[in-house]
Amino acid sequence: MERNHCHYHPVQPATWCCPSCPRQLGDCCVPLNADASEQAPRCPLCQNPLTYLGAANTAQPFWERIPKFFLYALQTGPLAFAALLALATAFMPGSLLVWIVLLSVATKYLYSVITANAEMLDRAPSLQSAFVGDGFDLFFKQLAIFILAGVALGMSAGLGSEAFTVAVSLTLMLLMPASIIRLALDREFTSALNPMLVGRVIKAMGWRYLILWVFLFIIWQSIDYVIYMLAHGLSLGLLMPVASAVLAYFSVVMCAMMGYVVFQYQGALGYVIADDSQLKFYPEQEYGRRKALADAEVRLKEGQPEQALEAIAATLERAPNDLKLNERFHQLLFALNNRDRCLRHLAHYLPLVALANPALAVNALLNARQLQGDYLPGDALVCEQVAEALLARHKVREGLSLLRNLHQRFPAYAHIPRAYLLAARGFAEGLGQLEPARQLLGFIRSRYPDSALLGEVASLEAVIGQLATAQSV
Repeated sequence: MERNHCHYHPVQPATWCCPSCPRQLGDCCVPLNADASEQAPRCPLCQNPLTYLGAANTAQPFWERIPKFFLYALQTGPLAFAALLALATAFMPGSLLVWIVLLSVATKYLYSVITANAEMLDRAPSLQSAFVGDGFDLFFKQLAIFILAGVALGMSAGLGSEAFTVAVSLTLMLLMPASIIRLALDREFTSALNPMLVGRVIKAMGWRYLILWVFLFIIWQSIDYVIYMLAHGLSLGLLMPVASAVLAYFSVVMCAMMGYVVFQYQGALGYVIADDSQLKFYPEQEYGRRKALADAEVRLKEGQPEQALEAIAATLERAPNDLKLNERFHQLLFALNNRDRCLRHLAHYLPLVALANPALAVNALLNARQLQGDYLPGDALVCEQVAEALLARHKVREGLSLLRNLHQRFPAYAHIPRAYLLAARGFAEGLGQLEPARQLLGFIRSRYPDSALLGEVASLEAVIGQLATAQSV
């Protein structure tokens, strides 16, 4: 199966399709709203409803799930089904009609296992479900297929060519799983015999159909080996019911595998089956953020930068303090060299990001300086916070520029001592300029004699004195 991928993210599987554009999109481009889960998502370009592709591009390969098929058959429903066949074999009803009814129920149950796995239902069908509803005719349809296969094999044997007979036998064996899958899908006898429809199942899987056939063949042969081993320790009266239970168990395993193949290759088979466990729904706020970011990225990749900006701007009107949206909006404005709008947005963005994520604040400030060389935030606390982040990243001069004359720019700011103590450390430790550091510390002592930071001021003055002595030696 060739998997289709998102048009904008080649490593992501496609889960949605826009017939109008046309584009195939992944979950990365189409977030789902948990508060409006019944609404079909729309294409980020043309706004037409998207078509769901099902899990055709996201399903796990069936050969990686082999252990799960064996565990699936250990659920209550399959075990009750195995117990029913064991009891029926133990008592061996003499009525042909009873046996036909029993086999009809058994066939209906096994096909319901195929259907349940095709729909990716974790819970196996209950035994009670095999006694109600339609589907009892599947036994007669399957029996007729087996009879026709036997007739074809007998006719080939009558031709007297052993090689031809072997070839016919192998062909029938190879086609049988595809025929069973076809019957499970369409519930029509003619579909299970139609070479085009049966071939479509094989074509959908390609060479992987041989892997399925090998696994089914091994499981089918395992039944004989298990019964052979049990025959050495059980009486005939006990062996028959146990053999029936073993047959029922392995039949459920094989049907579960064939059903999952329908789920995995649904796209090529022309079916759309949702795997609800894979659908990701987000609360309103998270949905709005993800949709705005995804729509903006799609617009950018389509060469529509202005529409990308507006996709985020519209969502920012409803969630003005969303950090991720503000970050992306700033990045887009800067990348597009939208100077005036970027600088206006920084007045809102920098206070948000300065405390929450200093690294992003540093990037934003440096971007602003590229647009306007003397850019300064309009908030004293933001200047201090961003300056501290810049100093921590060894961008000392940039950090000190934010603190220069802070007491004049913001005379009402209550934390001037703290900011100037930070600046003094920057001069002394970052630039090795001891005199400006002394002046700042002296300013703190003279203008803020009651500051709680005077102890730290004295400590830094002592360090500066030691450094000055060391430099003079």
